[in-house]
Amino acid sequence: MQVYRVYHHPTQGYAAITSGFNWSAAMMNLFWTMSNSLWGPSFLLLIGWIACIAGIVTAGRMNLQMLALTFVALGVLLPLWSGMSAMGWQEKQLKKKGFNLVNKVRAKSGNGAIHTTRQKAGNKKQDSA
Repeated sequence: MQVYRVYHHPTQGYAAITSGFNWSAAMMNLFWTMSNSLWGPSFLLLIGWIACIAGIVTAGRMNLQMLALTFVALGVLLPLWSGMSAMGWQEKQLKKKGFNLVNKVRAKSGNGAIHTTRQKAGNKKQDSA
């Protein structure tokens, strides 16, 4: 079971995101950020990948192995950075849209986390009545 952060918006309802490392963002980082409409990180990743490829090709043609390895290392770090930052990027995007954090819950899925949060909110309304 994973820890989910559940957010609520008055008109758009609930949204749940996981905590921790995101493997899909790490493996398909540029495509993942673009599919989630995260345009700032998408732009940074695009610039990073262009710099990596250009640096590796240029250093290889100039026979500068250490410089080429530096750009290879940067190419290894970009997916790690994406995977570690992905949930923070999504959280920031939800807050910009007006969502508020209402619960942190352990659940098997995002829908399960939302269901648990709705039940908890329903119990609070009954207790206050």
